[in-house]
Amino acid sequence: MTTKVFLTPDPVRLLESHGQSLIALVPNFVINELQQDRDEQLQHVLQSVQQRGGQCLPTPWTPHDEHCHAIALQWSNATRPHRLDSDCQPWIGDELPAQGDQLVRLAMQQKPYLQQDGMGCGTVLRLIGIQYCSAPSMPREPSFEAVAELFRQSGVNRSAGETLLRSQFVASFL
Repeated sequence: MTTKVFLTPDPVRLLESHGQSLIALVPNFVINELQQDRDEQLQHVLQSVQQRGGQCLPTPWTPHDEHCHAIALQWSNATRPHRLDSDCQPWIGDELPAQGDQLVRLAMQQKPYLQQDGMGCGTVLRLIGIQYCSAPSMPREPSFEAVAELFRQSGVNRSAGETLLRSQFVASFL
């Protein structure tokens, strides 16, 4: 099974952003794609979990209003997403200034998991990249080479396929 990358084609609003986590409002059509992918990923595992009396755990998104859902995403230093400013330049620095209603574009992957006891399964969303659409641009000319260099850097537990997916995320903005 191939791992899909889900992009928010238009900027979405951040509800919260703290350190290594954020909550964003994602339109329903993106959630529909995520739900379809979730159903496909869990179809094989879910049957065996249910035979043992287990269950499918809740989705990593919750309804916000009739137009969108809230998605909470977290990461560690090892799984840190690529961060781009409004000109698609790598964001340099530790933190962005926290602004209410900041607009971002997101690239995410959904991965299935099975609890250690085998009684529950579900999916988790992993943030691959984020473009801060309302962030100030870095004081330099846009450079594809600088973005490409970001993907040539080796990463812990990063496969060649994931590197390709990450570069597709950046290329979608160019």
